[in-house]
Order: sequence, then C-alpha cells, then structure tokens
Amino acid sequence: MIRSSLFRLFVAALSLGLSMFPAQAHSGKARFHVIVDTDCAADDLRALCMLLGNREVEVLAVVSSDGALPPCEGARKIAALLRGFYHEGIPVGAGRPTCPVAPLWRERSQAVNWGDTTRVAADFPPAAELVAQVLGGEEERVVYVALGALTNLYDLLQRAPELGDRIERVVWYNTSCQPLAGANYDADCDAARRILDSGLAVDVVSAHPGCSVRIDQPLLDTLATIPGPYASRIVDTHSQPPLVASLGSRHMEAWDDLVVLSLFAPELFSWRTVCDNVRIGTLADEASAQQVPDQIMAVLRGKPDSESRVFYGFPCSASLYAADVVPIIDTAILRHGLSEWRAGVLTNELHGHLGIYATIGVKMGLRAREWFNIGVDDIRVVSYAGLLPPVSCLNDGLQVGTGATVGHGLIRVEACDDPRPEARFTFKDRTIRLTLKPEYARRIRDDVRLGIRRYGNLTEPYWQYVRDLALRYWRDFDRHEIFDLCVEP
Repeated sequence: MIRSSLFRLFVAALSLGLSMFPAQAHSGKARFHVIVDTDCAADDLRALCMLLGNREVEVLAVVSSDGALPPCEGARKIAALLRGFYHEGIPVGAGRPTCPVAPLWRERSQAVNWGDTTRVAADFPPAAELVAQVLGGEEERVVYVALGALTNLYDLLQRAPELGDRIERVVWYNTSCQPLAGANYDADCDAARRILDSGLAVDVVSAHPGCSVRIDQPLLDTLATIPGPYASRIVDTHSQPPLVASLGSRHMEAWDDLVVLSLFAPELFSWRTVCDNVRIGTLADEASAQQVPDQIMAVLRGKPDSESRVFYGFPCSASLYAADVVPIIDTAILRHGLSEWRAGVLTNELHGHLGIYATIGVKMGLRAREWFNIGVDDIRVVSYAGLLPPVSCLNDGLQVGTGATVGHGLIRVEACDDPRPEARFTFKDRTIRLTLKPEYARRIRDDVRLGIRRYGNLTEPYWQYVRDLALRYWRDFDRHEIFDLCVEP
C-alpha cells in the first residue's frame, strides 16, 4: 500500500498550489467543440496534433478538402494519424476534388508520414454528409476549424442551410483577406466568397508578412521535451524526409498552426472587422511572433494535470510508495502514461488492496476514453462484471478510469448470470464494447488458481501473491492489446 506520507504530501501540495494559483472550479469539460477541415499539408498535421492533444478541445470530426493532397488520399492520412493516437472513434470524411492543377508542394505532402495508411479503411463518407450528421447531433455550438479550402462547408450549407445556426464561428487560415489571395482561397475561390458572404461569423487568420515564425530545429528540440504522443508525432514527422530538409528555411513556417493559437491566445493577433460577420486576425508585431513557439508548446502541454479537481500534479516520487510498488513506477508511466498511473493509484487506494480486476477496469476505462478522445466524466458505462468479487472489482477501475461514477449516475452494473470483464461505453449516441481477450482472462484465472493451491484461499500469503500479480499486470498489460473492441451499430 502507498504510505500515509503520500497523503500528507497531497495536503501540502494542495496548500502550496492554492497559494500559487487562483482557485478555479472547472468541470473538466471541453471549452472548444470543433470540426477540423484540412487539406493535409505539414502545418495541418501540427495543428491537428495541437487540437487532439489538448483536453480543452473536443474534436468532433475531421474532414479532408482538396489542396496539398487529393481529398481521398488526405482522408487516409487523417485516419492513420488518429489510429496512431488510438482515437479511432473520431469520424473522418472525404471532400470532393476542386483543384484542376495540383499545387507545387503536393509531391512533398504525399511523402509526409502521418501514420500507417495500410491499416485504415479505403472508403470514407462524403465530408458534407458527415459534418451535417455531426452538427445535427451536437448540443454545443461548434467552431469550424478550416485549414484548407472552404468547399465542404459550402457543400454543407447548400444541402442543409439551417445547420449554419449550429456553427458558432469559422476560423479559416488564408494568406490574405483584402484582397482575397492564397493557396486555401485558390483551391476553391467560389466556395470561399460564398462562405464569407453567407452571414456566418468568420475569423480569417494569417501570418504577419514581416514577422514570420520559422519551424526550426531548436523548436523541435524543445517540443521533444514535452511528454505524450502528440508532440512526439510532430518531432518524428519533421525529423524525416522530406520535412527535415526544410527546417529553418522559408519553406517551413507557422501557418495553419496560427489558427489553433487564435483560439488559445487571441491576444497575439491584431483583429480588424471588415464587415458584420468577418474579421481578420494577423500576428500583431514582432513581439507577438516571438511568443508563437512558447504558445505552441503551451497548447501541447495543456493545463497542468487537467484530469484533477483538487491537486496540482500527481506524485510519482519513489520515496512516497511502498517498496514493492517502486520498481514498476517508471516503467508503467513510460509504457502506459501518467493518466493510467494516476487512475491506477487512486483505484487501488479506493479498492482497499491492489486488485487484479480493479487494475483491468482502469485500463479498460482509459482505452474507451482514448477511442473517443474525451476527458473524464463524459461517458456512460454498462458493466457486465456483476456484483460479486473478484470479477466485480472491475467496476471500481471503470469508475476511476472514466469518471463515470455511481454518484454521477453514469455507470450501471448489468445483472447477468455470467459476470465477466466486459463493458459497454456510450458517448453521444455512439457505443463501443470492450472485452478482456480470452487469453488474458485465462491467464488471470490460471494464475489465481495457482495461488490458491499454493497458499490456500484468502490467506495472508494468498493476498500477497495477488498483490504481486496485480503489480505485474499493471506494469506489463498494454491496454491497446488486451481487449477486444467492437463498435456497436
């Protein structure tokens, strides 16, 4: 068990935290609900990583438009990127071709590695159809983040103009608004003009022509210090051909990245209203441009410990943990991330002992959240683990791993004759089912039976044996490998 000094540290850390930060009561819900429309250039990849990795953003869908890549090819790149982050639950749509002549940078864009495209679907729903479906089922008004042409948005309003009311604003990167010019405009001039004249609130974001922000090796070196897969993906992609040759040159600057920063740091931009519904935002000056790298890193880092409501940070110092826990701390955090470590610690303290199925429940709940790419307290859970130990211990891990607690009314334990490590997870009318793979369930049963034969049932040596097993499974079981995942219709 974790030593009582851990809790004394929590209290001290909380007192220190409250003296350093203003008290903030936050639900942990997303601040921005976005649909991302991208033509899949390299700067779009950076912008997508920033949005996907920040808990203040809920990415509802990603659609491709014509430009740096043809839409179908772009959709495959997007799906590969999402799969690499285990966010397969974010829907992807493909736009229609609009560029009669491929841009000069298409060949380079095709060579940029977004992930393994051989493992993604070949067919995608039409972008406008998908956006209509998402907007129709979303309670919150949506920010439409446009990193390419405005074709898909124009097609949407042609088929369902009433859905324009569901869009809070469009944030579009384009080189120039007065006069209209730039690659994203040129890809579909007619759609751009019609959207700007539609009455939708549009922020046109652009770089400052005299204050460029270069994406260079020092910036990548700093991004490499940020934990997590999103910054790592940017660094890895930009460290390979063809992008590595462009670092530090005029061919690698912050462009679509600025759209994301206009959401998180609008003060960096000089805003000018050009008509009732359109305003232009350009980096204000050289001082603002110099802040862009730090702001990119701030978005990728996110809020400190965004999953917590009481603490700032989560203690990982070996001196605070029981002797048998210490050897797995670094390995478990490196393999599975701090979120799983935090949830595992809290679950096992709540559970009263280091439990096998409680730990499996943590991993299952986090895998479900990861699939949807959502924070805690956003998901409904139906557990099939029953109410009798040991399998019912899964329920404790599910609650902490998802935030779907009994008190919130978000979890229900189904009455069933065959309790099993399985659960259904529902978010915004979409449901997945996760089941512990038979080979892992069989391994746990065999290991526990061996312990009973050796030490007797519920004896002190037996509980120590179970504790050792739980620590081993916590360290070794990968939540991306141990479950069968089924998307329910």
